[in-house]
Amino acid sequence: MEEIRISGKVKKNLLDLEYNKNVQFFTTAIIILFTYFIGVFIAVLTKQIDYRNPGQLLLLGFIFIAVIAICILSMLNFKYRLKEIIQEILKLEL
Repeated sequence: MEEIRISGKVKKNLLDLEYNKNVQFFTTAIIILFTYFIGVFIAVLTKQIDYRNPGQLLLLGFIFIAVIAICILSMLNFKYRLKEIIQEILKLEL
């Protein structure tokens, strides 16, 4: 099987594309998180969510924790990957 060699510039361009992809994912996670906060706030203000109802509050709490956990874990993963990509680009000898 043939081994494909990638030049330094091509590898840097591929890493740049991956970096941009991760930045977009990171900002999308932030947008989703703030949109969720705004949606819950509006739902409470318009009384679509009754904060005195324990069942609704418990369900809201579970969903709230799940959304926040997924967004924050994703953001941490994307941020870690961004640092890795920068290190890989710096290691390249162009």
